Amino acid sequence: MRSIHLLKATGIAGAETHLLALLPALRGQGIDCGVILLEDPRREQRDFRERLERSGVPVRSLPIRWHIDPELPARLECLLREEPFDILHAHLPHGEVYGEFAMRSFPSGKFVVSRHNDDRFRRTLPMRWAFAPSLRRADRIVAISQSIRCFLIEVERAPAERIEVIPYGLDAGAFAREAHPGAFRREIGAGGNPLVGFIGRMTAQKGVDILLRAFARVERRHPTAKLILAGDGPDRRGLMRLAKSLGLQRVAFLGWRTDAADILADIDLLAIPSRWEGFGLVALEAMALGKPIAASNVSALPEIVVQSETGLLLTSGGVEEWADGIMAILSDPKRAVEMGRAGRDRVLKEFPVELMARRTAELYHSLGI
Repeated sequence: MRSIHLLKATGIAGAETHLLALLPALRGQGIDCGVILLEDPRREQRDFRERLERSGVPVRSLPIRWHIDPELPARLECLLREEPFDILHAHLPHGEVYGEFAMRSFPSGKFVVSRHNDDRFRRTLPMRWAFAPSLRRADRIVAISQSIRCFLIEVERAPAERIEVIPYGLDAGAFAREAHPGAFRREIGAGGNPLVGFIGRMTAQKGVDILLRAFARVERRHPTAKLILAGDGPDRRGLMRLAKSLGLQRVAFLGWRTDAADILADIDLLAIPSRWEGFGLVALEAMALGKPIAASNVSALPEIVVQSETGLLLTSGGVEEWADGIMAILSDPKRAVEMGRAGRDRVLKEFPVELMARRTAELYHSLGI
């Protein structure tokens, strides 16, 4: 059986990291995989392509310069005729829309759609119209969390009987082996001072503004603590201005980093202040390294973080509650260690990459190929 995975990548974020784990693991389930990458020539995804190819996954690229490209469906159809497949598996908005167009030329082919986020734009009527054809055409829809399954049914009226929940998985041992404990602390000269970390895109969804306002309170009460923000995005400059206006002295904007394991190994607490979150793969990564988590009690995050066991679930936007939650973990190192240990046990038991791959293979076989 051969599956072709279709997506437009703009960096290695959650969906791309998911595929880097899933596709090699599917080989162990007897599934041959390839990738068709819709790629803006102005933003080549060389690192993503090379990492896929090093893991034995062949990649073909198609150029896409604009969101709406009338010629792309025909070019994609031609490429698919050169790449025999049993299943076209679409990821992210462009893969979903253009994949459905291309599949009109393969009426007997199987089409699977993975939903990686409950994006707010999907609530608007024009966007619901835009994605309705792919949801109708899909033989199966993979939701990466129960939260996204509910969103698909309640907001987009997707057929519940065709939706399968398959959470992200992580090879926790391999991820932990990537880390070099102490390296990041030496780099920033943190010594033994408490570090609160955030890793993600600088967008309104991720709630970094909430974290900054909360940390202004933490900084006054715990002056040795430092906030580390790793990531980039359209809101970064505005967030830096906000940090300055709040008078924050112990905040570092690191920009885009490729050493997430090193950062997570050296922080004392991971903060995920999202306003909504399709899954939150970084939570699994932090848990793999035995770190407690403070996360917003929204979307899929309560499916990962167990309240008061592996971390704290806090009201999204509740600045004072966030400040108190961060302080509660920083001021009780013993409890933080216990939370981290419970988190590692949970990721090993509930989110192994092998389980994700096996469930995906079972979904493929259910299509009767």
